[in-house]
Amino acid sequence: MCENIKQFAITGGIACGKSTVAAWLPQWGGCVLDADDVAHALQAPGGAVVDPIRMAFGPSVIQTDGAVDRAALGRLVFRDPAALAVLNGVVHPLVRQRIKAWLKEPVASGIRFRAVVIPLLFEVGWDTAEWDAVIAIVCDADEQIRRLGQRGLDAAEARRRLAAQMSCAEKARCADYVIWNNGTVEALQEAAARLFQALLEKKT
Repeated sequence: MCENIKQFAITGGIACGKSTVAAWLPQWGGCVLDADDVAHALQAPGGAVVDPIRMAFGPSVIQTDGAVDRAALGRLVFRDPAALAVLNGVVHPLVRQRIKAWLKEPVASGIRFRAVVIPLLFEVGWDTAEWDAVIAIVCDADEQIRRLGQRGLDAAEARRRLAAQMSCAEKARCADYVIWNNGTVEALQEAAARLFQALLEKKT
């Protein structure tokens, strides 16, 4: 591993708390990258996947400023598994390329580990052996639907989003470590802090 700094992948289902956990990692010595942020940058005006997405899905999914209309694209691909596969084939290779480059960059003094949030880690076939540990943040499907409702998605759309991903139970089986986040934010923080402390103390 680069600079002998541990590298962790964080995955899990939608609305399970991945970003919440990621926000705490810098205070525990982590350097963090979110694959969704990488994908959003690629879909911004002038981004590398804007033209391929326009060619694959038409101009209706491109905003007037030249960025991908992620809401319109989401409504399209989460109703059509074939369309979702096309989108993943366009976006994920470039996201992986950017992540690999980031993992090779030097880090500031005091950084104890790198962590990358990759929601679709298992779905896109990333080799999990590349990581010192894969951590899944998961919760029950009913809780995911409730949280997605708070984000403005109706229950039918929320279920479509869930159906397009591997279930939380499957992700939990594939991960090295699992945090079930059905409770409070405080409970999630306590569980995450305990796990990362143990991972950092673990001898490689």
